[in-house]
Amino acid sequence: MIAVKPVKRKPLSVDIGGHHALCEMNFHQLISLLPGIRKGVEHWSFAAGRDDLAFDVKMSVVETARYTSTIKIEQNHQNLETPCIVVRLYHDVNMAEIISWDNHRYWLPEYSYPNKKMYHPDEKLALNKFLNEWLSFCRKLGLQKSKTVMQFSQNANNNALFETLKSKL
Repeated sequence: MIAVKPVKRKPLSVDIGGHHALCEMNFHQLISLLPGIRKGVEHWSFAAGRDDLAFDVKMSVVETARYTSTIKIEQNHQNLETPCIVVRLYHDVNMAEIISWDNHRYWLPEYSYPNKKMYHPDEKLALNKFLNEWLSFCRKLGLQKSKTVMQFSQNANNNALFETLKSKL
């Protein structure tokens, strides 16, 4: 039998400043996809992608508090399972981070690898990097102007906004 020596790994160091910068970029990208959020709009949907590869994105406000909003994001495409991402927006510090992905939540800053759930050693950072790339995709390659459908919720506080947006679409 061959003896295998465990590989000694450097401990993962979390770059807090880099993580905060990433969360700030996520906030600004996500806010640009949520027109009217500060005026009470609670639902958005649009097509992102190109032609037959486009997918539908639905976003809705799940919860609001004085300094935070929680947004549920669903991406639909034929014959694919719909992922559900929940993102918390921190309005006082202009940051956004994933707080749930298909009912997985409460990630540690670091995991040993391999682990039972097969999380990355830096799962929380990896998810927020994914969110950043996905939001960039929606802003750059998505939101097809000709096929985009944006739907806004209507409540007593935003009747005028709703009518203005409706007339522009």
